[in-house]
Amino acid sequence: METDALYYGDCLDWMARWPDGSVDLIYLDPPFNSNAGYNILFSGGGGPEGGAQFRAFDDSWRWDSAAEARLRRIEDAAARPSHRAILGLRAALGPSGMLAYLAYMAERLEHMRRLLKPTGSIYLHCDPTASRYLKIVMDGIFGHANFRREIIWNLRTASGYKSSVNGWIRGHDTILYYTRGDEFTFDKQYLPHKPEYAARFRKVDPDGRRYRDDRPGKRRQYLDETEGVALTDVWSDVMSFQQHSSSGERLGYPTQKPLALLERILRASSAPGDTVLDPFCGCGTTIEAARRLGRRWIGVDISAFAIDLVRERRLRDPRIPARGIPGDMESARMLARERPFDFESWAVTRLPGFAPNARRRGDGGVDGRATLAVRPDTRESRLALAQVESGRFGLDRLRAFMDAMARDRAALGCFVTLDPVASPTARREAAAMGEVAIRAARYPRMQLWSVREYFDGRMPPLPPMTDPFTGGPMAQPSCCECADYGSGRAESDGRSDLRRVALFIRCGLSAGVPCRLALLDFLVDIVRHLQHFRRRTHRFSGAPTQSHEEWGQGPGLRPVSCERVDHIARRGPARSQFDR
Repeated sequence: METDALYYGDCLDWMARWPDGSVDLIYLDPPFNSNAGYNILFSGGGGPEGGAQFRAFDDSWRWDSAAEARLRRIEDAAARPSHRAILGLRAALGPSGMLAYLAYMAERLEHMRRLLKPTGSIYLHCDPTASRYLKIVMDGIFGHANFRREIIWNLRTASGYKSSVNGWIRGHDTILYYTRGDEFTFDKQYLPHKPEYAARFRKVDPDGRRYRDDRPGKRRQYLDETEGVALTDVWSDVMSFQQHSSSGERLGYPTQKPLALLERILRASSAPGDTVLDPFCGCGTTIEAARRLGRRWIGVDISAFAIDLVRERRLRDPRIPARGIPGDMESARMLARERPFDFESWAVTRLPGFAPNARRRGDGGVDGRATLAVRPDTRESRLALAQVESGRFGLDRLRAFMDAMARDRAALGCFVTLDPVASPTARREAAAMGEVAIRAARYPRMQLWSVREYFDGRMPPLPPMTDPFTGGPMAQPSCCECADYGSGRAESDGRSDLRRVALFIRCGLSAGVPCRLALLDFLVDIVRHLQHFRRRTHRFSGAPTQSHEEWGQGPGLRPVSCERVDHIARRGPARSQFDR
């Protein structure tokens, strides 16, 4: 088990591989069975592109064959810790979505108990929809004697859609706190004194310390020796993002929790160097809190989208290991073979701005969606669709995807395969779909792209997309090092220029307008190197040195100027073989 790493996939599969007693603290914020779908992508207005919204996860549970099989595994094993609790809940609830959810959680909570050290603790964050049933399950698994507290997180808000409820408005979340045994790590937490209490310490000693001596016995009581107000199991001082929606900490993930909430839990129930596990890590608040406080950490999530969010936006460190995420073609093929749905989700998230569907079956021939940042000149929709094939390419599947694009009135589509599509018929039919015009730029409406091209550093020529977390426009990523040019992040050193030129030639034409503009910047930089080299050559040879304006005026040469670069940039992508 590797710490300070992310794991992509079902936490049940990963936890089954890890040794007993290896974790000091577990915090989990699982789906609540609130029968809600949590949207991440928010496209403005109505119209066809409104369908481009997708769900970060679907918090709706149904009784189906998978739930029945999961329940049977628990019922047939009398020694399992959750056996009696699940039997009782089945008698009370009957086959239902709630029972399906509880059986799902029971399987995973059993492994969490096994992973905890004897002094370990677990905090399960939930809402009142399922908290009373989850407590029964946790009593069965951890023992009712190891239940420590039901923490109430007071959300302190009743505005917006909540205020329209016909009844008492829900204003809190529940955090169930259990330990592995009787001896456990706990450091009591305190809140600062209120100003009116601190004002009672009116006197100051020669060292500048404030104190009071008006209590019985006239003993001095120093303000800096009082620990503060001991924290109870009702937390009202941590603001939710419903109260503080403009917080710079907010990433747009629908169930994101404040960093202060997780730091409080980690300070209380772990020590520096301890290992903290979040099996439903989402956008990574637990992970960031653990890093800040010097704890080792493990984050697991079933969404490749969440893994990318933690590495690229939360921690801004793409070097963080992500186990289960393919790193080459061999591991991609293995993922496609063993976990095809996870492969599809991962492949969709390789496309900038795209996010996978929550539904894995019956998706209507669509695996992911995105929204174009700018409405095309000749189409009303900004919707972009993606379809991933984890097996061999089939022309019938490509045609079915084209039908899905027509049905949803999508402006653009990406058909993703493991290897590049070699079929001339497929490429001809894709080209027949035409182009999408956005101002001066044109993009193929049907794009054939492969995972192999991803690992080779070749991205599809996509127009600018909206950020699936915020709805704002995304910066178009470059497919090579040319992104560093024109941004101040790189300087040409004259030694790696040839390799960069090769990269530009290989993928510059397919990377979109931003990459082409960076290529122009790079070429101007090369010209400046040549100018500098020419001046040095003349200096050593004794020949007269020409100025920048004179250089390049010889036969067959054109001077390079900023005006020329600006003209090419305004004109847009190359439109003729001469321009290319």
